[in-house]
Amino acid sequence: MAITKRPFGCTADGTPVTCWTITNQAGGSVSVLDLGCILQAVVPCLPGKASQDVVMGFDDAAGYEAAGGFIGATVGRCANRIVGGAFRLNGKEYPLLCNEGKNHLHGGRVGFSKRLWTASCTQREDQLQMTLFSPDGEEGYPGNLWVTVTITFTDDNRLVFETDAVSDADTVFNLTNHSYFDLNGRFTQESACAQRLWANAPFYTPVDAAGIVDGTIQRTAGTVLDFSEPASLQSRLEQPDPQLDAVGGFDHNLIFAGGEGPAATLMGEESGIRMDFYTESGAMQLYSGNYLRVSQGKQGAVYGRRSGVCLEPQFYPNSINMPQFPSPVLKGNVPYHNQTVYRFYAD
Repeated sequence: MAITKRPFGCTADGTPVTCWTITNQAGGSVSVLDLGCILQAVVPCLPGKASQDVVMGFDDAAGYEAAGGFIGATVGRCANRIVGGAFRLNGKEYPLLCNEGKNHLHGGRVGFSKRLWTASCTQREDQLQMTLFSPDGEEGYPGNLWVTVTITFTDDNRLVFETDAVSDADTVFNLTNHSYFDLNGRFTQESACAQRLWANAPFYTPVDAAGIVDGTIQRTAGTVLDFSEPASLQSRLEQPDPQLDAVGGFDHNLIFAGGEGPAATLMGEESGIRMDFYTESGAMQLYSGNYLRVSQGKQGAVYGRRSGVCLEPQFYPNSINMPQFPSPVLKGNVPYHNQTVYRFYAD
């Protein structure tokens, strides 16, 4: 096991960025940037399989800034959309900075994805800690917030994200990682939807014609969002459906059944690589990269629409404004903890 670091260029304002890499005993590696706590590379080393990177990314900080799309980033304080760019908490309305029309998306104009996190090693050789302080009023949110994301990459190719947080006042907190996966390693336009997905998700939150959750919870059975049996994403996208039409593909919140075992499994049929997805979160946003811009990625790849697929563990979209949804309120001085595990293996 080893942890190394290297310069990764600078942001547009001249801030140096560092890339940290955890290498396991099998020769697999995970790389994380202090910029946005971005997951820059995941290269599992699996028996009988060629080593290949399975997440979208760039060769320097400038590439991330140019591409947009929150690629690989840790997003917060609140992932997904807060409709109307405002919420009420404890009888007070909090207006937020809107960065998607009239809505607040993934923490706002800057959010956690564009902040420089503080990286440090723990006493373990397979573990890295990223910390961030978000002051009261940042992007409109109340409370001083301290966040720690602990990233572990084990010898058996388990990538573990543990999030700990505490605020000195009630606030909204809904952190997620926004990595785009292609387990086949192709990363070309439309290629990522060749992957197959299984999900233990019997419910979802439908969206309206504008792509905003309508406040209801519906069963996935019999819909294009039913992944109780493995299915290729592309085969579902080819079906006519108003839910797909509303957002140009998948951009939907799937609600997990809970229980033991993985919440979802992503499968690369060409590569033979699989990824089990375990999370303590109650739901995930399934996003098929419908609005990814054309950009030059790692190893000469040319990214574009549907070059990667996101499985984003989180609270439901706009849940702070939907009392019927689980609440994303983090009470003041009450510690928060959440764990998500990505397990890579060969079929």
